[in-house]
Amino acid sequence: MSSEVIDRDVAAAIDRVRSGLGTLLSLGVDPFDAGDAITMVRELEVIGRQAAALAIKVHSNIDERGLYAADGHGSAKVMVRHLGRLSGEDAHRRSQAARALADLPCVATALAAGRIGMSQVTVITRAHANVRVRRLLCGQDEALARSATMDPFDVFEDKVRDWVRLMDADGARDRNQRSHENRDLRLHQDLDGTWHISGGCASLQGAELDTIHRHFVDVERAADWAEARDRLGHAATEHDLIRTEAQRRADAWTAMARAAATAVGASPSTIVTNIVIDRDTFERECIRFAGGTPARPEPTFDPQPETPGHGADGDETKDDEDDDPDRRRGHPARRPRSHTLDGHWIEPTEAVAAALVGHVRRVVMGSDSVVTDLGRRSRLFTGSAALAVRLASRHCYWPGCWVPVTDCQIDHLRPWSEPGGPGGRTDPGNGAPACGRHNRLKHHGYAAHRDAAGQIRVTRPDGTEID
Repeated sequence: MSSEVIDRDVAAAIDRVRSGLGTLLSLGVDPFDAGDAITMVRELEVIGRQAAALAIKVHSNIDERGLYAADGHGSAKVMVRHLGRLSGEDAHRRSQAARALADLPCVATALAAGRIGMSQVTVITRAHANVRVRRLLCGQDEALARSATMDPFDVFEDKVRDWVRLMDADGARDRNQRSHENRDLRLHQDLDGTWHISGGCASLQGAELDTIHRHFVDVERAADWAEARDRLGHAATEHDLIRTEAQRRADAWTAMARAAATAVGASPSTIVTNIVIDRDTFERECIRFAGGTPARPEPTFDPQPETPGHGADGDETKDDEDDDPDRRRGHPARRPRSHTLDGHWIEPTEAVAAALVGHVRRVVMGSDSVVTDLGRRSRLFTGSAALAVRLASRHCYWPGCWVPVTDCQIDHLRPWSEPGGPGGRTDPGNGAPACGRHNRLKHHGYAAHRDAAGQIRVTRPDGTEID
């Protein structure tokens, strides 16, 4: 379609946008300091989000008016795929997003304003594609848009997945059971002699395999570091290791098989898979095991916490409901939980049934997530103290770092030893998981503390907070 056919005002607006982007490209966008980089990332991301909203809106209009048929295309998806030179996957994703946003006007408005991005829309689209929860999801439009805007992406994604599993518990259980019944693991050899592994299984069996495999990967990594230090001394770095992480993962599977082959009559495994489950979910599954029918949870996606600013009757006593940090951040104790320490979901029926299995340990979390205060009796976080800290998070606490909690070090937020004072306590409230890199940054002027909502805030050496 030639540009002359487009509405004159629309064409002029498109020309101004293209001209502005051309100017940006010619000027360059090289930030001169960290603050400038932060501003550029945010502003350019908003532009990209608004452009995505326009592309989805055009797709939706083409579909609604049947404009794809003029050139013989079978659907709006086919037309957009062809004209936009998109992959089939990208065209399908855009088509699904158009259908979802037509049912979710608040989410659509948030995308058009640049407050949320396609990452959040994709998560919502997947939930909207589940016809068993679609009607309930549309009733949570405003809460979805608020959470997608305020929560970090990983928190938002977890909240949507948890909500879908809670609302479609029967469907999730059925799918997990089918995965268990169809479990398979095959090694097959190609004509060139190379081998490939393929297969699948249900949530609990997969979590156990993942836990055991990670243990063997750690052993392989430790062997590589020992070899590098023998060869180069303390100057050895990760680049000096003789194997890549991918090679260690493959060798760990071989080591697992060899260990199993020589372990006949050996003592039970000391590798433990921890399953974290909230009390409400645990009790619902116990009712099911006893032959009862548990009540279906309320479909509210973003429940109003009963804090001093919000009464139990729902009356607002503050002008801005988003001032509540629990509501803004999504306190983990308020969400359903059934997962490993790293956040791998376990179907709740399997999780509760596994309570009698020796090498799987369940951890039932109360609604307040309270753990025992260990005071200053211990200098280091070990045993149950370290486990209690790991239960509160799924990855490193540093903003933007997604290193899994099982690969993190457990240390004090407020240092154990401080000049002129007793220092921080060795209890879960003063502990947090940090990857090695970010744990070391605490000795270079950075600081971290836990706020009233349980969220960890990190400040730079100049005292400003890292978003």
